[in-house]
Amino acid sequence: MYLATSGLPTATLADAIRPLILLLLLCSAASAQDEKIRLWLRGDDFGYTHASNMAMEKAFEEGFMSSASLLVPGPWFSESAAMAVAHPDWNVGVHLTITSEWNVLRWRPVSPISAVPSLVAADGHLYTSGYRPGPADPAGLRATHMPNLAEVEREFRAQIARARSSGLEIQYVDCHMGMACREDMLPITRKIAADNCVPIAGRQTFPEMQNFGLNWDQRTPAEGHRLLEAELRKLTPGLWMYVAHPAADTPELRAVDTNSGERWARQRSSVLALWTDPQIRQLIDELGIELVGPRDLFDYQTCAPK
Repeated sequence: MYLATSGLPTATLADAIRPLILLLLLCSAASAQDEKIRLWLRGDDFGYTHASNMAMEKAFEEGFMSSASLLVPGPWFSESAAMAVAHPDWNVGVHLTITSEWNVLRWRPVSPISAVPSLVAADGHLYTSGYRPGPADPAGLRATHMPNLAEVEREFRAQIARARSSGLEIQYVDCHMGMACREDMLPITRKIAADNCVPIAGRQTFPEMQNFGLNWDQRTPAEGHRLLEAELRKLTPGLWMYVAHPAADTPELRAVDTNSGERWARQRSSVLALWTDPQIRQLIDELGIELVGPRDLFDYQTCAPK
């Protein structure tokens, strides 16, 4: 049988237009995706305190957190890893770090100290911050030198290995205090992510991603609620990430730092309250916001964004 308008056999014409139909369908799907507001809620510092571990569990089970970033050198890593292994539906990544920022609660590298001496402060723990040339720190806790990049890679890989040895399925990596995403360390992080077939949870893998957050200083939980509601209403179509640190306000959390432990405890417990608030979840649904995580955005077969 022939079509009068084409002079081609029906089967031949169908074969000819099939790629065009598929292309149109793909374009339509992509357009629909572009019109959505997609939000990834990432909870950081999983494993640094028992208070944070309990909060992460609550945010996953009773709230709407998308993922938790595991601080492998953290003192409560063993508990957090066991929790994550027991909940394979949780999205958990490795929070790559070479810093230990609190002045009471401190952690050491996963690697032997002798293997990463440029990352170790005078007290035997990771430096609090820095890794830039500058005036000497009298306490010897802030790095006033550039890191040895071979040691950085060694420590990052040790953190990945320790997470995997616990039985954890890693969904992504990201950058504690931004260090692993700094210009000198980002090539290492990219290589480690590629070697492990996981994304970097940010614009490094998802360049279209936009970020928003809340300024918590001097705000009450009620003010935080109003602020988050206003921010959610302002979101435009596209992929968004909101990073925060849910934790329970406990004596343990208040004791992590003598300068600001109480302030951080109030702030982080407010995050937990918001991320488990039924009214916030209802607003997210009413606004048509789609909550997503790494498994929604990354293809672990092709090792590339979907």
